[in-house]
Amino acid sequence: MVGCISRLFGGSATGSGDTHDDPISCKFTKEAVFYLEITAITGSLDIELQTQNVTTGTWHKLATWTTMNAIGNDEGFIDYGLGEMLAIKYNGTATFTVDVVLK
Repeated sequence: MVGCISRLFGGSATGSGDTHDDPISCKFTKEAVFYLEITAITGSLDIELQTQNVTTGTWHKLATWTTMNAIGNDEGFIDYGLGEMLAIKYNGTATFTVDVVLK
């Protein structure tokens, strides 16, 4: 929903995974602010923001966070090319959340 915060992921991850089965619709939005909060981590965590080609169902890289190696938080901003659906792909062992505000 435009102007409200939505959760892309929240929980613990071990290994690789994605949120393709529970994406967020970003149709009719022009920009987004992403918030990453890591509360526990072992090793490193890689996160890729993805957008879906709704015609083919294929997911494509939209942006990536620099590899995270410690507890903390970060913010990212995208002002173009969001597509219609948003999801993340991740790899690592961590407890974290990724939230988004669509504008």
